[in-house]
Amino acid sequence: MAAENITEKVVEKVELAAEVGVKAANIVANAFEKTIADTDHSSGAEEDTLWNYFTSFGIHIVMVIIVLLLKWQYDRNRYRYPKGPRDWRNIKDAISFHRKKRENLLVLANDYPDICTVMTHSGRLVLLNDVTLINEIFIGRADLVSNKVDGYLENQLRYKDGKHIRTGIVFRHQDHNSRIIHKALVHHIDANLVGKRLDSAVQEQLKNMRVSEKFDVRRTTFYFATRLLTSLSCSSITVSDDDKTFELFQQNLYKVSKAIHADTFEKSAKTILTQLTGLSETLDINENVLDYIKTWTEHRRGEINRPENTSDEQTVTSTTKISNDFLDSLLAVIDESSPRFDEDDIAACILDIIMHGSEMLKGALSWLLLYVVKYPEEADACRREARDKNYYQFNLSSAESLTHTQAFVKEVLRLSPVVPVVIHSTLQDFKWRKFHIQKRTQFGANVVALHHSAAWKEPNTFDVTRWLDENASVIPTNSYSPFGFGPRACVAEKYLFNLLTGILGVLLYHNDFEKTGALPEPTEGTFGLANLPPKFSLKATPLSTRS
Repeated sequence: MAAENITEKVVEKVELAAEVGVKAANIVANAFEKTIADTDHSSGAEEDTLWNYFTSFGIHIVMVIIVLLLKWQYDRNRYRYPKGPRDWRNIKDAISFHRKKRENLLVLANDYPDICTVMTHSGRLVLLNDVTLINEIFIGRADLVSNKVDGYLENQLRYKDGKHIRTGIVFRHQDHNSRIIHKALVHHIDANLVGKRLDSAVQEQLKNMRVSEKFDVRRTTFYFATRLLTSLSCSSITVSDDDKTFELFQQNLYKVSKAIHADTFEKSAKTILTQLTGLSETLDINENVLDYIKTWTEHRRGEINRPENTSDEQTVTSTTKISNDFLDSLLAVIDESSPRFDEDDIAACILDIIMHGSEMLKGALSWLLLYVVKYPEEADACRREARDKNYYQFNLSSAESLTHTQAFVKEVLRLSPVVPVVIHSTLQDFKWRKFHIQKRTQFGANVVALHHSAAWKEPNTFDVTRWLDENASVIPTNSYSPFGFGPRACVAEKYLFNLLTGILGVLLYHNDFEKTGALPEPTEGTFGLANLPPKFSLKATPLSTRS
């Protein structure tokens, strides 16, 4: 309490100093102007008038700078952040944090075991390295933080005054509309996908997955994920390369994905430029993508008679109470929305599901295939298991029986999590512990640090057996979270392990994967919406089908 009183007194003094500084600046400026005016009158030197104007203007500029410096000092004393390499003199650390996040996340966790503040290219980041602190913010204070969405999508999906936050709808928000969207998506997955459409949809896209003698892993897995998420979002769309419109839609999404994951100094510069100007290199692409998604909504509402006296803002009407895809599940809750959803909102939600879902699924599958060729003995064990259990086609409920394959998946996601640091942004100023956090400060949950903490035995070693038999009972559960935290975890979190296990099991059942060149190390990766291994290619050899 004594420390807080002292802090409040210091803040009051700084505020008083700032007010006095402003008043003093005005008095000095006015006095100087009056002196110049008197001098001009007495001397009658008209040729000095222009010089006097410039001098007065310069004094005002200096005064403004002084006031800004006082305000900066006031804010610096008002807000209190954890210690860390957060000053702008550590600009090199900020750039390296952006370009080498995985390495630096581990270094920061070692230097600051609990918490630290890092000044990055996108602003101040409070990095939480301890699971207790992560739970306090991401679960206990979840009402005060919103999920941070990548700028490439956020620039296009602009917020409207009085409208709900459109982006990041796959996480629960404090906002009414975001809550009903989250509830609708979870209900749709539980009631209409699992045990019904999901198995056939995944199996169909696995059959169409183009694995050949040499294929680009990142591109192939992204196209697989995009087609799967698109078919689940709008079942009436023809998900095929024969459809030129869909092919263009898919290519545009891949261009956005490549731009997000480009790991160059040029990308860093463009990111900073986007922060300053609000312009995005992918803005036109996003407009084309959204226009295409809007046609899905219009087609779905084709049988509904639209009132003639509609307002300027487009109005959407619920079409059915039976949800067959994600689009139907969103249309079904329109009447509950406040403010009411319009077509832009629906399109933004669908784009969020497809783009973010595709990035996460692409990231997970890319890492899995990399580890398959890095550790062929473990991959062979998974293949034998799939063949012994005759797991030749995808089935979500049966995937849980592939215990060794699921252990392989869990260990890969421990060493190479798809989301190595979960970043949220504060919605308002708030006090927490001994800190005073400013609005729009970013909080980061250091997932990499959790997965490499001392709670794990030999944390840097790839060991599938840690998830098997009696070893599974001693897994440090609080130090493993590959899909997020608490109410902001993915809407399909409870099915993701079985989903990835089943997909990997089918791929290994039908194919033998080999490297075609140099492979990236598991410690490498590029960060965008998800953590991806650097670009690499593999060779897939089809195996004979066993009866």
